[in-house]
Amino acid sequence: MKVIFNADDFGLSKGVVYGILDAYKNGVVRSTTMLANSPAFDLGAEVAKENPGLDIGAHLTLTFGSPILKDVPSVTAPSGKFLAQDVLRASADKLDFDEVEREFTAQIEKIMAAGITISHFDTHHLIEPLVLPVMQKLAKKYNVGLRRSVHDADYTGIPTTDRFSDQFYGAGITAEVVKQEIKKYENDTKTMEFMCHPAFIDETLLSLSSYTEYRIKELTFLTSQEVLDALESVGAEAVSFKSVMK
Repeated sequence: MKVIFNADDFGLSKGVVYGILDAYKNGVVRSTTMLANSPAFDLGAEVAKENPGLDIGAHLTLTFGSPILKDVPSVTAPSGKFLAQDVLRASADKLDFDEVEREFTAQIEKIMAAGITISHFDTHHLIEPLVLPVMQKLAKKYNVGLRRSVHDADYTGIPTTDRFSDQFYGAGITAEVVKQEIKKYENDTKTMEFMCHPAFIDETLLSLSSYTEYRIKELTFLTSQEVLDALESVGAEAVSFKSVMK
């Protein structure tokens, strides 16, 4: 099986950028997805261009920071920032898909304008189920892949993996979880994506995310011999998202 460890949140902070870079240079991470509205976006773009082997996607968001556009009221709080995750989910039936498409397009175009070639899309806080039609439309428009977080959806014409796992998170950052997820689907799965969040912890990260200490644990595991042994024991190989599109 070909396994993708995709590092979410590229650009969230300096520590996140350099943590993902370490997981790429010294570990099994081959792909990452970038937040267009992130504090360390410029640093992330610089690092991405200096490391062309690191596969870059867009980490599309409606739940972090502020929109790129100013005229997307269905996803914007009175503060001008995006709605909180729980508020967005509770008001999903009020989402204006035209606004979502325009905002996602602005995020994609900002990343591309920085000189980055995008291979795939996913979302911050796994909101794909709320906006999947928009994601599918944009994936076809830009000829890129999608994270398969809605497993039973129709991805005809869109490159994606056979499976996606969100179990490598929190208490699930173990070799046993990785092996169990792979073995669970080994009979009908050739490609699987694990989302991951490796990072060095810094003040910006602490101020922006509730998921912090586990990130350094992820980084330690993803750059260890233990993860290589785990993959070898179940006949799996770490690859980039781009490789599943070939």
